[in-house]
Parts: sequence; structure tokens; C-alpha cells
Amino acid sequence: MATAEQAMTTKTACVIEGATPEQVTGIAKASHSDQIVIRANRLGTLVTGRPGERVIDFAEALPGPVYDIMYSARTGWFSVTVYRGLEVSRWDNRPGTNPGYPRVDDILGATTPLAILDALDVPATAIGFTEA
Repeated sequence: MATAEQAMTTKTACVIEGATPEQVTGIAKASHSDQIVIRANRLGTLVTGRPGERVIDFAEALPGPVYDIMYSARTGWFSVTVYRGLEVSRWDNRPGTNPGYPRVDDILGATTPLAILDALDVPATAIGFTEA
């Protein structure tokens, strides 16, 4: 069961493939970087906390791709928006709906939230994800 904070907030994280934490920190310095945690992961760099609009900055400045992960414990919505330069696409767990961007069928071959988190090397706890 979700806590009150989890139920009210959509949690986010992003993975910048091929980028070092130092490169990401350099871009994040221009904004309120005290709201995020930056660390290396298997694909490049994981940013947790509240990356917000910085995700677009990362996508613009770094070759990427950049994977922007969002999860709402209240609704169960899980999505990954993929930025490849100016190309944007999205995977989400609500097939048959308009995800707001061209839909992709998988993220790095993964097709379920837990498998996607594993493929992106993101701990489920980073976004408060729990599978019902």
C-alpha cells in the first residue's frame, strides 16, 4: 500500500545513456541541483529526485538517449519518455490510450515496468514503484 506522500506525488527519475555523472552535474549546476541525486549506473548516469525540466536540458546537451521515467502510486500509471535528440517517443502501461508522443512497444526490449526498470538499471525504490 502506498504512503500518503507516494499517493500524492508522481515520482520521476531519468537515465542518460552514455553520459558520465560529471557531464550531467555540469548541466544540472545551472538549476536547482539540490533537488536531485546524480550517480553512475550501468547505462551511463541515473538522476533521481526531481529532475523536472532538466531532462530536456540533458537531452539537448548530451547524445543520449535520455529515458525519463514517471510513476504515480495513486493511479498506477508508469511511463518512460525517450528523448533521442529532437525525436521523442513514449512507452506507458496503458495500451490503447494516447500517450502524448508516438508510442513504442518496449524499452531496450523490456515490456513491463519492473523489466524496464531493470533494463535501465533503476531501483524500483527510486520512484516508489511497487507491483500490485
